[in-house]
Amino acid sequence: MKQRYHVFILGLLLVFASVSAYAQRTISGTVSDTQGTPMPGVNVIVKGTSSGTTTDSNGRYTLDVGDGTVLVFSFIGYMTQEVEVGARTTVDVTLSEDIRQLSEVIVTALGIEREVKALNYSVSEVKGDEFVQARENNLAAQLSGRVAGVNVSKASSGPAGSTRVVIRGNKTLSGGNPLYVIDGIPMDNTNFGQAGLWGGRDEGDGLTSINPDDIESITVLKGASAAALYGGRAGFGVINITTKKGAARRGLGIEFNSNYVFETVNDLRDLQHEFGAGNFVGETPSKPTTLQQAFSWGSSHWGPRLDGSNVLQFDGVARPYSYVGDNWDKFFETGHAWTNSLALTGGGENQTFRFSVSDLRSTSVLPNSGFDRTNATLSTNARFADKLTLDAKIMYSHEFAHNRPVLSDSPGNAVQSMWIIPNNVDVDIYRGDPNKLGAIPEGISDELLTIYGQGGDARLPGQEWLPAANNWGQNPWWATYQFIDDDTRDRIISSGSLRYDITDFLWISGRIGLDWYTRRSTSLTPEGTGYQLGGARSEAEDRTRETNMEWMLGFDKEFGKISVNAFVGGNRMRRTWERISADGSGFNVQFFPAINNTSSRNFGYGFDEMGINSLFGSAEIGYNGVLFITATGREDWFSVLNPEYNHYFYPSVGASFVFSDAFSTLPTWLSFGKVRVSWAQVATANLGPYNANLTYSLSGAPHLGRSMATFSQAQGNNGTIPNPLLQPAVSTETEIGLDLRFLNNRIGVDFTYYFQKTTKDILAVTISRASGFGATYVNVGEMENKGIELLLTGTPVQGPLTWDVSLNLAKNNNKVTYLADGIDEVVGEEPRTRNVFIKHIVGYPYGMITGRVQQRDPNGNPIFFEDGRPVATSEYVPIGNGIADWTGGFNNSFTWKGFNLSFLIDFKIGGDIFSGTNNRLIQNGLHKKSLLGREGEAPLHVTGVVNTGTAESPVYTPIDRDLTPREARDYWGSVGGEATAISDMFIYDASFSKLRQVVLGYTLPRTLLSKTPFQKVTVSFVARNLAIISKNIENVDPESMYSTNAGAQGLEYFAMPSTRSYGFNLNLGL
Repeated sequence: MKQRYHVFILGLLLVFASVSAYAQRTISGTVSDTQGTPMPGVNVIVKGTSSGTTTDSNGRYTLDVGDGTVLVFSFIGYMTQEVEVGARTTVDVTLSEDIRQLSEVIVTALGIEREVKALNYSVSEVKGDEFVQARENNLAAQLSGRVAGVNVSKASSGPAGSTRVVIRGNKTLSGGNPLYVIDGIPMDNTNFGQAGLWGGRDEGDGLTSINPDDIESITVLKGASAAALYGGRAGFGVINITTKKGAARRGLGIEFNSNYVFETVNDLRDLQHEFGAGNFVGETPSKPTTLQQAFSWGSSHWGPRLDGSNVLQFDGVARPYSYVGDNWDKFFETGHAWTNSLALTGGGENQTFRFSVSDLRSTSVLPNSGFDRTNATLSTNARFADKLTLDAKIMYSHEFAHNRPVLSDSPGNAVQSMWIIPNNVDVDIYRGDPNKLGAIPEGISDELLTIYGQGGDARLPGQEWLPAANNWGQNPWWATYQFIDDDTRDRIISSGSLRYDITDFLWISGRIGLDWYTRRSTSLTPEGTGYQLGGARSEAEDRTRETNMEWMLGFDKEFGKISVNAFVGGNRMRRTWERISADGSGFNVQFFPAINNTSSRNFGYGFDEMGINSLFGSAEIGYNGVLFITATGREDWFSVLNPEYNHYFYPSVGASFVFSDAFSTLPTWLSFGKVRVSWAQVATANLGPYNANLTYSLSGAPHLGRSMATFSQAQGNNGTIPNPLLQPAVSTETEIGLDLRFLNNRIGVDFTYYFQKTTKDILAVTISRASGFGATYVNVGEMENKGIELLLTGTPVQGPLTWDVSLNLAKNNNKVTYLADGIDEVVGEEPRTRNVFIKHIVGYPYGMITGRVQQRDPNGNPIFFEDGRPVATSEYVPIGNGIADWTGGFNNSFTWKGFNLSFLIDFKIGGDIFSGTNNRLIQNGLHKKSLLGREGEAPLHVTGVVNTGTAESPVYTPIDRDLTPREARDYWGSVGGEATAISDMFIYDASFSKLRQVVLGYTLPRTLLSKTPFQKVTVSFVARNLAIISKNIENVDPESMYSTNAGAQGLEYFAMPSTRSYGFNLNLGL
């Protein structure tokens, strides 16, 4: 009932605000600078109202006004002008640069607009234009390289994958994500699935719902002071999304944008093509000579050198033992993405609206995989009697993802199969039945069908055609065309706000925001699949509802040289999640893949609810426009914690001093100078609902036919007992910054230093099993981050040809300083190779990669077995860290007449990656390093010692010789094995630099459009991820990762290959 009431209220707001505007007189004009150059983006506002417009790329504007109107023209770095319209229909204006006054306004916490010069913390803004030409389906991915201090990691999981954003380092052991806010309303960014140790799919996150064409700007609130007003949900920073609004104008404004791009695999492999499928028989590398060998050796590349002779393959046919060419070219496809967007804007002096629709259709480079999205947005703004302002917006999105890529070691990972296909086997053979790709075709001999059964029942035509003796291996065609994994999401994000100006300095506002979505997923493992012959199916529906209601009372007044800007307010957040699921395995009736046709079925239901109640306030006192002191406070009450400890107060205080305006004796080449300092404390209850409570569930093992209840956390005496004394983790941060502009703002320097410390982090610790549980959560963990951020901006060339450039750099030093008494490390993630672990270790940075290394004698000599295999340590030691030391980006923009060229280079320096792909390639004999020691190749030479004694009484004997080809095979198999691995052999420097984005566009001059209905026509060539400029890892992309989970950073294992995209963008304005 409450949900219907909220929707009804929003509907009334939208209807009330969309009343027709009364007739207006239309004026137009051009805004230029003192050199006569047209100025795009100038704000043209009707004085005393919120209605207005901005100039287009040619500096022109059109606006409907009433009698006696005064227009206000403003632009960053230029003096604001007020012009009385009178009886004129054309008003041209020239703006002059203001070298002493920087009046830039930016959207901060709670959607409040503030002057940049008054801010005591660092913020970064990215304009919406950056997101609509060279596109990414996930908005966060486009922040890479654009904002200092923001580390962006995108899973290698296709066009609808998730993105992890870390602002100023990891702050808690469990990781955490920024709070995403749209027009002041928090949005849900839940990820519904990630690949783990045994594989899985990246099910995407909430940001894929957003239409980039609706984005006006994105502001990143990096520090604790910037985010403190959002309370506990903003403990990891805030990404504030401001959407476009309507503008007053004559008639109806129409903008159409069409973007079409191609996507191709960025093939970074450099493998050996000299040797083929086979294995050693005794000391001799051998080709398959029997059907059994051809099947059993299907993924082994330890055969002899390719010689062109006919050799049996897994289908019983003899073919030339030769390199067949690039199988990736035969399997992967060219992806396509076509986005079409239409926006309508209009309104008058007191009412404006914007309505937009957008449609995306995309296919992946992975066959039979794609992502579609449809968006519709309506926003409206109305002002009544110069006192009451109404803003209302509703955004709808429909997403459909078809066959998201399977990642890591999940048996449906077609990419894994493509990595290890033998040099002499054509992937087209794996197609099998042309009517059922990947299936055993008719006509296969009974002998082969029996061999395919691997000791069990003989396989049948129509079942999966496995290319090797491994039921968990996968035919890539079967994986992509017979498996089904689809999900849809319908989402509504809506908000409505009212503001009433009680006086010219006192106002009150109320706002309600809704984020509701339903996600449905279905998965089918078809009958005949190698590892599950009977097949399986699952269905699930998730419903998430979040409601935010907020009020504020504000005061804004000047008392001579003293200005006071203050507000108090409150927020009520409620979130519910509900899940209904069903799955079954073993289809009873063939070719009828329904759950009610399975022999074993399970049904599930889940529900949780949480809420946060908040009070907050802020006060800013300014002196003469040069000194600003700001204090904020917020108190949150969390439902997920025990009432005695469920609240926390977040204070912040800071100051900003604009010394360039305070002192008139400064040199003229200094355009602007500001120092800032702030201190803040935020806390986060990074727990799910009921984690601090003892809950019950029905047991899966009934007694006497009746269900029994059990503690849901007990888990057979190994689970976690809730701790009712848990409190929020607390993060305290100090920030100091300097902002300088030179030579009429043509050069800019923004420097920030911060120190942040987290205490009372929530950590699971072992307790006595006599309690009935194995562990409990306590507030003990401590971690610190300190770092610097630098932004350099400049305009080296200004005139008919203009060149704008920016360089951002950031370095963060992280350290885990304390876990718990008696605990020095906790485990994060491990890859399928199972020879490294991600651990958080006291005295080290968050997310250390630990693994086994080669043992050494007391003199430091490496220890080998007698056959030359290295001896690995039993303990895991730190061998790398998956988080970059430095992040940055280099952005350039050139404009000349109607042409514009921009490109972005982003880079990361430092950090490491464990490559499970290269690990497996070494084992299988495809990596070029595995050529060492083979017949006719350079020898594999080992030098060190062999322990000819015992472990207790070692005797070290020198070894210094070349290994035989058989010993070399065993050496490479050993270093990549699970129990025998030398893990640091597969640790690589993850540093890279990439040409991330290129846009080359041309805007037609207005003289060519004067006799057409168009006011603007721009055509652009666009490209993303065009080239890797530098990297230090073999065969894979240094950004490759199969999971965006916090504990999996630095792990890579058979992920989707990286891609590059290029195409065209057409923008039309009427």
